[in-house]
Amino acid sequence: MNSTYDAQHNEFCAYVLPESETPYGLLLGNFKTYAQSTAKGGVRGLWDADTDRIIFGTNQIAYRVRGVGEHTLFPHQVTREFTFLPYAQISEFTLEHRINVTEAFFVPHGPAFDRTVSFVVDITLYNPTEELLEVSVFPWALLVGQRFYGEPEHEVRARVEEQYILSRNEESGYERWWGGSREPYAAVVSLREQALLHNMRLGTLRPEEHLEEVTPQQAEWVSRRIYGAFEYRIPVKAGAREALRIAVVAHKDGGEFGRPVLERLLKDSRALHDTQRYFAERLADARFMTPSREISRGVVWAKANMLRIIKEYPIGWGSTNSPPSDILVSRDTSWFVHGFDYFLPQFSRDALDVFNKFADDSGLMIEYVRGVTAFKTAYDLNINDDTPLHLIAMLHHYNATLDEEWVRTYLSLIVKLADYMLTQRDGNGLIFAHAKGVDLYGISSWRNIIPYYTLDGAVTEINAEGVFALEAAAMLCAVAGDNDHWQKYSDEAKALREAMMKFLFNADTGGFVLNYDGEMNYQDNFTADEIFPVLFNVADSDHRREILKRLSEADFITPVGLRTISTADSWYFPSYGFGLLGGVWPDLTLWYVVALARNGMTTLAVQFLEKIYETMEGGSAKNTVPGEFGEWFDGGSLTNRGMYLSPWTGAKYLWGVAETVGGLDGYRTSGRPHLTPIVPPTWKWVAAARVHWGGKRCTYVIDLRKNVIYGNMSELSAEEPYTCIYAGRDVSDEVNTSPVEVGAVGFEDDQGAVRIFVCNLNDMQRDVEVEFRGYTARVHLVPGDMREVQLIGKPTERKARAAKLDTVPQKGDGVISRLASSLRYTSVPQPPPASHRQQ
Repeated sequence: MNSTYDAQHNEFCAYVLPESETPYGLLLGNFKTYAQSTAKGGVRGLWDADTDRIIFGTNQIAYRVRGVGEHTLFPHQVTREFTFLPYAQISEFTLEHRINVTEAFFVPHGPAFDRTVSFVVDITLYNPTEELLEVSVFPWALLVGQRFYGEPEHEVRARVEEQYILSRNEESGYERWWGGSREPYAAVVSLREQALLHNMRLGTLRPEEHLEEVTPQQAEWVSRRIYGAFEYRIPVKAGAREALRIAVVAHKDGGEFGRPVLERLLKDSRALHDTQRYFAERLADARFMTPSREISRGVVWAKANMLRIIKEYPIGWGSTNSPPSDILVSRDTSWFVHGFDYFLPQFSRDALDVFNKFADDSGLMIEYVRGVTAFKTAYDLNINDDTPLHLIAMLHHYNATLDEEWVRTYLSLIVKLADYMLTQRDGNGLIFAHAKGVDLYGISSWRNIIPYYTLDGAVTEINAEGVFALEAAAMLCAVAGDNDHWQKYSDEAKALREAMMKFLFNADTGGFVLNYDGEMNYQDNFTADEIFPVLFNVADSDHRREILKRLSEADFITPVGLRTISTADSWYFPSYGFGLLGGVWPDLTLWYVVALARNGMTTLAVQFLEKIYETMEGGSAKNTVPGEFGEWFDGGSLTNRGMYLSPWTGAKYLWGVAETVGGLDGYRTSGRPHLTPIVPPTWKWVAAARVHWGGKRCTYVIDLRKNVIYGNMSELSAEEPYTCIYAGRDVSDEVNTSPVEVGAVGFEDDQGAVRIFVCNLNDMQRDVEVEFRGYTARVHLVPGDMREVQLIGKPTERKARAAKLDTVPQKGDGVISRLASSLRYTSVPQPPPASHRQQ
């Protein structure tokens, strides 16, 4: 497997690998749909956010080079090489040693098709021989929707409509239009897939032997499965290329949203380009660059994952916890916000507002709401983590936007949530959960899907979150000018912390108990849930470090992350309960990473940031798809046992990087950008471009050798010993580097002087060419180094200055200089924040 990392243009990052090195293909999506590639390049599971239905079966393609070999090659008979891109998947293979085939699978995005339930496969046939060859292309598919092991939908009629195939639900009116950009040689529908495949093997679909229409009554004879297929015969001249686009478009209302949209999509030569452009524009934001190749790549692919999961449901914007689905979970949304705030804060706002709207009248935050029907539930629990996490997320989002009006709009909700938590305390002053069942109905915790398990009462996790949530509520009230509630919640947070230390902290173990129940039965197992009183600063600094040291011992840590419980625990089983009793969850490991970094254990924190993403790149050996964040890992085999693309992990990874090595603190309310870099002692630099914070796009470079931070924010502040220098407006997008894995951050001051910081990864030395507005400089960088290029003076003078830079600098060369010690502080107009929505 080969990987490429493009620091300036994240959309060009890629993995190139043989199919044997990945267990599955990519999950792609736009605002209304998901579609998933199989391990052999088929496309399955087209899903619709407006109905929460999978509405099209697996699309596969067979090929035949006519007159050569005289046999049809099916997907299982060809071996592919995949290229995984943030926005598309490319697969390549050869037919009969003569025709080179490229299939580009993508879900169209951009202004024209961002809400179209569709997928596209662009096929390119290249003939490198000296003779004319004719290729038969046989796409075939299940024409009805069906979830895993579920029943196919009822009342579907399928028929050939000229050069397309239409499958329509007679009850709902839902239509699916499927076809290609060329006139087919044959188009047929069938009740039996094997009948289609048999004729493909013989070399033609022979439409006279198949049906032109399948009725719902006929479909009932074969468990309602209806198949369709096309045959395209494409002559390819010697040395030439020919193209064919296969696409499906689906819509619940059919009519003008069906066939006309398919025909536009088939003719739109810029559909893939516009999809790439959408990703390029979004991935340009939140470019956290570090000397670590793994972390820098991880940031790019975390953002790519985040872009794929954004959905617009009938009730509003959100992301499910289990693609494809319309289940929107409050807990997960609160953690999404922590990452999206730095990348697409408008999505954070919209996703939070959905739960602001559906919170229970009592002040209890619900567990989840359905994006289509608006059904909501809290699993009959009086309290769990959803309520405190929502308040914490609201504080984080306020700090990202500094939108006081938004806080004032929801002040009454903030008070209602905080007051509700306070009403759920027991006689010891602790928040107390009353469960009425088991697993979902019996667990007040993030680990709420363990079968037949109960965790309620005074739970350490919930109370730790409660402490910080009350502090968050206090701060939000202060922002809104409500001083009485600021004082009240500040005092209540202090009282809850004291109650935790009195009743939940176990001096014998140096940690917190898991919980106590209604009969004061204590569970004192030392589990990874100890991370919550550390993360939310309930324990003092000494106790926090002792807890982290214990969690860092061999029975908890693995090469892929932190186990949920110790291998020595009597409850330990590496895969039971979705890994929540001994498996490894990357999300837990990221909480651990942030806690480590905030408590002085920076080197270990960075090691785990690297290990997390190294694991995601493991491919078949780890059962992960490179470029996607897996859900959870068996605590014994250390292989992924969950989703290939976990919707919540990418956002948490971006948060973990931003709030450790990136120097940001989403919980600090100061009214201006403030940095506290938490970095290992061996690093020389950290850089970030176009990071959304404080209502602006912030770009900055941290010179760790000189303890100086250069940025485009005149109001920037930082912890000691760092000095902040306003360097001018951000011109990083105009800088190009070669090789592309070298990052560059550029600033231009009011006099036109330009400073470009050239940042090398720590894996190897590089000779770098830097281009800016036609001027070129060459810089030699040792591993992990950062150098500065200056272009000073008027354009006519700058050209001469740039020409002098066109050498490899030697030690002491004055051409490569440090920033001048005095720069004028000037405020620079900021571009408006990018929305996740196309206008």
